[in-house]
Amino acid sequence: MKSNFQTILIVVFLVGALVAVLIFSGYIKVGKDKTAIQGKVTIWGTFNKSDLSQLFNDVSSASNDTLTVTYVQKDKANYQNDLINAFAKDQAPDLFIITPGMIIKNESFIYKIPYESYSENIYRDTFVDGADIYLGSDGIIGFPIAIDPMVMYYNKNMFANEGIATIPSYWDELSDLNSRLTKKENDGTITKSMIAMGQYSNIANYKDIIATLMIQSGNSMVSRIDTGYQSIIKNNPLSLQESPILSVFNFFTGFSNPTSDIYSWNKGMPDSFDTFVNDNLAMYLGHASELFKIKDANPNLSFDVKMIPQAKGVADKKTSADIYAVVVSKKSTNMTGAFSLASRLSSGDLASSFTEAVSLVPASRALLSVKPKEPYLDTFFNSAIISRSWIDPDSNGSDLIFNELLDNILSNKLNISDAFTKADDQLNELIKNNYDEKQ
Repeated sequence: MKSNFQTILIVVFLVGALVAVLIFSGYIKVGKDKTAIQGKVTIWGTFNKSDLSQLFNDVSSASNDTLTVTYVQKDKANYQNDLINAFAKDQAPDLFIITPGMIIKNESFIYKIPYESYSENIYRDTFVDGADIYLGSDGIIGFPIAIDPMVMYYNKNMFANEGIATIPSYWDELSDLNSRLTKKENDGTITKSMIAMGQYSNIANYKDIIATLMIQSGNSMVSRIDTGYQSIIKNNPLSLQESPILSVFNFFTGFSNPTSDIYSWNKGMPDSFDTFVNDNLAMYLGHASELFKIKDANPNLSFDVKMIPQAKGVADKKTSADIYAVVVSKKSTNMTGAFSLASRLSSGDLASSFTEAVSLVPASRALLSVKPKEPYLDTFFNSAIISRSWIDPDSNGSDLIFNELLDNILSNKLNISDAFTKADDQLNELIKNNYDEKQ
């Protein structure tokens, strides 16, 4: 497998070197350039093609362009394999859409935009702070185009029925609400729950919830280093009294501990999403993109949305998010068109139209400064502004690592220190397996 990748990289490097010459010579312009786009540009992504067809048709028919844009929708489960096979067969798209969890796997296939061509300062001024995850040591990895932040949906009736007028803004407020919102039978069976946390098998977005708590504690879980990437889940960047990973997992697992004052969930309960839409969960932690799924599942559910709770004592508000970016393929057959279209998709009218089409939030500061009047969107926009992400080396692999970590803690298979050390070692091994083979 490594030899195949080495062959691919030789070709990719030669193409990349040529493009670099063209960029520095001024033949290919990126950033704010609005000149006509020519030729054909193929984009791959996992967004629904039907949502984007009209948008790209409009781009193709624009009077100042002689461009044909082809968007290819890929299945999420096979997307990565399709990309690898396409690069191996010289059938790669000109552009493809990624999340931070795809950076490590595809770094060899992405043409990084030199800072001499598009400055880091302009990038930071243009996009929200969380988009900095696409700033590599040797260039810009991609143009951010959309954000799907974690938010808190809440059941209005469950709060109103208990006379609770204020929805919690901080995690420590949950302990005062649990006795009123979590309802139990005489035998201890939970019939209505305050919030779904503490387990992994029946909690939607559990890894994103943990990521949110870690990020709020100043720990981004994976860091770039000179030789690639490394796990930092045991680090304490903010020098907090207690390490982030210890405080996060003590807090998270407390919700499934029957002796805790925040006990509100256990592994025998239904899936958290189903519990929420069935009117039995007061607060559901999910993505902004789940709004329509919730509405479709129960049109009669009385709910609203609020920014995800924060940790008291930490100055900067944060939530985790999927931050989508469009990246330029090193094997693009139309580098000029690819760069120009990628730049346009990330700001201005085209970026606004794109995020509206896929029902997400823009990453552009300028677009986020104009708050929409529609219900829920103000919260989504505000959440996007404080969004951060982490460089997940492999989503399926990290799922298994965090599943095992939680299982080791909940079942006392390992003491908590050994459980963290094992997870840290496993995450570093996962990074190595997904990064080193491409170098």
